[in-house]
Amino acid sequence: MLIQDLPERLAPVIGHQPTLLFSVLLVFHVFAGITGVATGAIAALSPKRPGRHPVLGGVYFWALALVFVTSTGMSILRWSEDAYLFVLGTLAFGCAFFGLTARRHRWPGWTTAHITGMGASYVVLLTAFYVDNGPRLPLWKELPSLAFWIGPTLIGVPIIARALAGHTHVLGDLRALVQPWRRSVGTPTEAP
Repeated sequence: MLIQDLPERLAPVIGHQPTLLFSVLLVFHVFAGITGVATGAIAALSPKRPGRHPVLGGVYFWALALVFVTSTGMSILRWSEDAYLFVLGTLAFGCAFFGLTARRHRWPGWTTAHITGMGASYVVLLTAFYVDNGPRLPLWKELPSLAFWIGPTLIGVPIIARALAGHTHVLGDLRALVQPWRRSVGTPTEAP
């Protein structure tokens, strides 16, 4: 198969005749998305210690970065049809960047920020997938579009809450996260 044949081969799958650039972006996008979904799930289920969790979490982050870049490119090429994918890609990558930054810099209360950011990025990644592809999936095509928008959140939020309950002290972490901000804007804080 020649690369020039890619748009013709993808047309029946995606429902329109894409350009060559869109087709190439889509191939990388799908590969990165599958990688992100798999590594994100395994990282989340792995013990929180050096080894599998941070390694697969890093792979997840970079796969999500590629999903963001390719979704941005595809959105630009088909803005009127795919602008929402740019918004979802930006939100997913922004959440993951927040979660990874909290972990790398070990902010006060970083565990809550890390779990919340990375978990939210995964929920948004799945939301984007289902909103874009759900109506074409054989078992789910009869569902209303609202189900694709809220389904991943309804499932993901309790899982994130459980992870927070098992690995953090949420209220203490939130206070620790807010304290530097409160001092920077001049809000009086309690004495230590």
